[in-house]
Amino acid sequence: MKRTLLLVGLLFIAFSNVNGQGLCDTMYWHHTYLNERLKIYDSCVTITATIDILDPPFLTGDGDYHIYTTPDAPYTYMVNYRTAPYKALCLGTDSTLKFPGCLNVEEICKGTPTDTGYDGKVEKSACSSTFNDTVYLPNIGEHVLIQGTFIYDTVHCWNEIHPVSTMALITGINEINGAALADGLKIFPQPADDDVKFQFNRTPQTVTLVKIYTVTGKQLFVYGLAETNTLDLDVSSWPTGTYLYSIVLKNQNEVIKNGKFIVTH
Repeated sequence: MKRTLLLVGLLFIAFSNVNGQGLCDTMYWHHTYLNERLKIYDSCVTITATIDILDPPFLTGDGDYHIYTTPDAPYTYMVNYRTAPYKALCLGTDSTLKFPGCLNVEEICKGTPTDTGYDGKVEKSACSSTFNDTVYLPNIGEHVLIQGTFIYDTVHCWNEIHPVSTMALITGINEINGAALADGLKIFPQPADDDVKFQFNRTPQTVTLVKIYTVTGKQLFVYGLAETNTLDLDVSSWPTGTYLYSIVLKNQNEVIKNGKFIVTH
């Protein structure tokens, strides 16, 4: 996918509370590129959908993966939704009809960028070797929960969820024993300087939230985990002090563990 737009600074989006959400990991915005082409409708949405088209694999020249989904009924509007100001920025023609009824959701940096020239340089910089994408890559026919930013892509002239920060299978099976998930949770190093890692002794079977608070109880961040047992946080810019955390099973709204950790510089 060739881009001819000017490079702009990487965009860092604060957690959104639109529609009661705000679970998207904003870290992914540090690994997208030419963000000016992506016009944001909602910085964090959660939808359910069926995986419709993956054959042939849509691993593109920028290393991102295009996954075409059929959204469940409450979210079908997202395919054709447009705002006039964003649509006016389309660099070509509206391409929704390429796959009628499908919503593209894009997992970033799933492969090594193969584009060359200026585009390739920008894409390779965004998909740095230190970035390890852990978002689940689904299969055709799977029913999934998707979290990410709902945007209008002015290059493709269609709507996307991009970047995707959570992709989780919907199996109808909840985490039976939340205490078992929290048992053996390790938070290290302590105290932390540049990075702190939350590591569970098992991979969650449902979306699990890690909520971070100040010692006065002010919520700072919410991170959503699925298909991985590890959360790595860059705390190099956080003020020195004690922070509280809460581990919550999202679909049961059940707090399974509370605690604290220390950041010092």
